[in-house]
Amino acid sequence: MLFPAGAQQTQAIPPRAPLMPPEQNAPAGRRLVQIPLQDCSGLLCVDMISGTGRALHLVLDLGERNAYLSLQAAKALGLDTHPLKDKDGGAIPDVQETTVPGAKLGDLPMGDFPFMVIDTGPDMSQQEPGKAVLGRSIPGDGTLTYGALQNRLVQLDIANHLLRVSEPQSDAVPCPHDCSDLITKHFGRFGPPTITADGFAVNGQPIDAQIDTLFTGTMIVYPAAIEKLGLKKQAKSKDKQVFPYLQNGIELARADGATQSYRNISLAQNGPLYFPLRNEPFTNMQFDATIGTALLSQGVTTFDFKGNHFWMEVAGASTP
Repeated sequence: MLFPAGAQQTQAIPPRAPLMPPEQNAPAGRRLVQIPLQDCSGLLCVDMISGTGRALHLVLDLGERNAYLSLQAAKALGLDTHPLKDKDGGAIPDVQETTVPGAKLGDLPMGDFPFMVIDTGPDMSQQEPGKAVLGRSIPGDGTLTYGALQNRLVQLDIANHLLRVSEPQSDAVPCPHDCSDLITKHFGRFGPPTITADGFAVNGQPIDAQIDTLFTGTMIVYPAAIEKLGLKKQAKSKDKQVFPYLQNGIELARADGATQSYRNISLAQNGPLYFPLRNEPFTNMQFDATIGTALLSQGVTTFDFKGNHFWMEVAGASTP
C-alpha cells in the first residue's frame, strides 16, 4: 500500500528455487490464468492490456484496496476522468476516477476496469527542511490491488515469476488445514484499510500481520509488539535501510538474527527484521507487523478473495 508500503532494492533472503511446475499449483476445478511477474525497480509488476491494445504496467499492491492510475498514464490513454466524490457528494481533492475499457490480464478478461487517478510523485509538502529526499515516485503506470481482485482466487509465485488469477468465483475454495483468515483492518486507528492474517511467527511467537507486496523486505515489527516479542534490543539497532515507497520515503532500523515462519513453513533463519525509528506514525496499530515479498518469495502464496482465506505452500505440497 502507498501508505505505508514499498521498499528498496536489496532483498536479504533470496527466493527459493522454482517450485512445482506451475500447472500443478491450481486448486482442483479452478482455472487460473498465468500472468508474468516483472521487475519494476524492485517491485512486482504485471501488464494489463487495454481494449485499444495499450499495455499498462501495474505495480502489484495487495496491501491496498483501491487500484489507481497515474495522471500521466490516464492522459496518455486519453481516458475521460471525473472527480471522485465522497459519501456526501463532494469532490475529493486531487483524486479523480476513470475506467479502462475492455481490460485484460493475460487472456483473462477484466471488463471495463475502474481506477482512481492520482499524482503518484512523492509529497514534498511533508519533506523536512535540510533532510535528504528519501521518497520516489511509484514506478509504472499505477497499481493492481486486492480490492480490484475481489471474489477471485489469486496465487503469487515469485520464484517462478508468475501471478495466477481466476475468473470471479461463485464459491470459495475449500480451506486447507493450514490456512488463515484474511481480515480487513485499518492502518492505525483511522488509516486506510488493508489485509491481515495470522499464522506468521517471529522466533516461534505468533503475530497478527499485514501482508503488503509493496514492501520488499522481510518483516516490519511495530512499536506495540516489540516488547511482547522480546525485541527491544534489536529495535535499537544502528544499522539502517531506506524504503523509498514507504510513507513518502522512510528509514528503518534493521537487525539480523530472527527466525520467521508461517504455520509449519520456515521462511527465514537468522533473517533481518525492521523497526520504525519513531513511534509517532505507528501508534494505535491494529496488527503487530507487516510481511513483505522477501518472505512471501519463500513459497507459493494463495489469496482466496471469495472465501477470505490465505495460505502458503512449498515444493512438494499439494493444494486440495
